[in-house]
Amino acid sequence: MSTTKNIFAASLYILPSIALALVLPDLMGLDQKLSMLAGLIACLLGAEAHAAIARGVERRLVRRELAELTGVAKGLAHELDQAGERIVELEERFERETTQRMERIFSEIRVVESLVKRLAETREAPPMPAIGAAQVQAKLAEAFEAPAPKVVPDISKLTDTELLETIRRSLEQNRVDLYLQPIVGLPQRKVRYYEGLSRLRSEEGALIMPRDYMRVAEPAGMMPTVDNILLFRCIQVVRKLASRNKDAGVFCNISAFSLLDSDFFPQFVEYMQHNQDLAQHLIFEFSQTTVNGMGPIEEESLAALANLGFRFSMDQVTNLKINVPQLHARNFRFAKIPASLITSGLHAQERAGIDIHASDLKELLRRSGIQLIVDKIETEREVVDVLDLNVELGQGYLFGEPRPVREEVTRPVETAAAA
Repeated sequence: MSTTKNIFAASLYILPSIALALVLPDLMGLDQKLSMLAGLIACLLGAEAHAAIARGVERRLVRRELAELTGVAKGLAHELDQAGERIVELEERFERETTQRMERIFSEIRVVESLVKRLAETREAPPMPAIGAAQVQAKLAEAFEAPAPKVVPDISKLTDTELLETIRRSLEQNRVDLYLQPIVGLPQRKVRYYEGLSRLRSEEGALIMPRDYMRVAEPAGMMPTVDNILLFRCIQVVRKLASRNKDAGVFCNISAFSLLDSDFFPQFVEYMQHNQDLAQHLIFEFSQTTVNGMGPIEEESLAALANLGFRFSMDQVTNLKINVPQLHARNFRFAKIPASLITSGLHAQERAGIDIHASDLKELLRRSGIQLIVDKIETEREVVDVLDLNVELGQGYLFGEPRPVREEVTRPVETAAAA
């Protein structure tokens, strides 16, 4: 109890006791000593009652404080338990994430090792020709002459042997560039996706386009190497884009050679197992020829990627005889059809190769869960025809040319692992 309350309570029995001691001799004729004794007894009884009441109040206060302290102690114990569980969870999460990162890095290193091995296998160094004395003197004279300026050769004028050697050196010296071309939403023309395209560079800096190098690279067995490097770089770009935009996506071409590559493809699937978080951002693309000619090995390779959650797209369509249900069953979710084929089917249904009217194609694909992308759009007239079909996605030089990806985005795996 507070001091004020104690004083007030004491006054309730002290003052009446004093009054009792003074009044009793007059009222009852008692001796004054007896009256004072009676007043003292009354005061002591009041003090005892006051003390008992005060102890009861203090006990209640103590019990309440003990209850509060007990509650605080229980809260602290619960928080300590939660903190302990959180620490254990963080330790497990740290160990799990560290293991995943290490597995991802090791799988990436294995992919790079496979690429290096394949590059080494494709290299067939020709024997050095014998050099005569006259040639030695000529070379010594050339060494003291001013260097001639570099002349960028015309790729189209190279022989197949020269072009093959140029391609081989480009692969060995990592002169494989990744270009991105936008895929836009219609009619707003806002970028929705990108398509990854590969370009080789000669020592002089001349670009070697796919139409140039595929003709000689395929018979020489070098296309899997080009595809694998493109796949690897697409993954690096996708991870960079996904960190900035959760809706970003990149279409990456895969040839039948990669699906049949028994050395590289299993390692690539293992690598993608550690990158399943990219499934919503990375779409693997196959030509219509590859899709129609798939055998058991290609189907198995395709299923391995589909089981990881990756989606597929069919491009380089040359006719509209498309087995849409079969595409959907294989996890194809996109189909790219050239604008020329769409518009020719729109204006001339009876044209050879047309199995379905262009105006019905989009609805058929939509009902099967496949989104139509009209590519190779070059003119505004083609845009008008495409919009008449209510197509939502388009691609072509009209919306943007393929542009090279900056070097820091596709930096070597060693640099990324060190970082």
